[in-house]
Amino acid sequence: MSEKQGVTVPDVLAILPLRDTVLFPQAVLPLSAGRPASLRLVDEAVRAGRVIGVVTQRDAAEDEPGPRGLHTVGVVTVIHKVAKQSDGTVRLVVQGLSRFRILEVLQTEPFIKARIEQIPEPSGAPTDLESEALMRSAVTLFQKIVALSPMLPDEAASLPANILQPGALADVVAAALPTLKTAFKQEVLETSDVKLRLQKVVAALT
Repeated sequence: MSEKQGVTVPDVLAILPLRDTVLFPQAVLPLSAGRPASLRLVDEAVRAGRVIGVVTQRDAAEDEPGPRGLHTVGVVTVIHKVAKQSDGTVRLVVQGLSRFRILEVLQTEPFIKARIEQIPEPSGAPTDLESEALMRSAVTLFQKIVALSPMLPDEAASLPANILQPGALADVVAAALPTLKTAFKQEVLETSDVKLRLQKVVAALT
């Protein structure tokens, strides 16, 4: 058990599968849950600390993915809001905290639970010129895309402002761009080398 941003993160997490969506650390995302296993998971999580693991499905069309149907790297997530809908589904507002890797699946019913290890993220600004140049390129390219895209509000251009860590910058840019494919976003999520992660994102923007 460890602590992340004041939230206690257990070594065993309930795993919520996501369809065609990748959540990144620090990102806030609205989600909808309607599958029986997901509804049960959310109900129990709300009573037990609101911390879960969110993992993207390998095949978005699969209705009830088992462990093999999920990627092995996901994000420790805190549930901020839950709103039950008239059709039986629930709407969630969640925030990613940190990357994790599934070590062992402990149960599959009524929902998946797994033993996890958090993936450490370097802190602080980069100390090499290449990383600094990559960060400048990422911000410039992102702001150009925002200016040209009718899908993104103008305020999105300020999202990378004041981000000092190359890995965090890569995450913010990848999370904000709807044109990036889910498979690529998952690849970014799984890249623990922060310079390589930023290189991949910059290459995708050019």
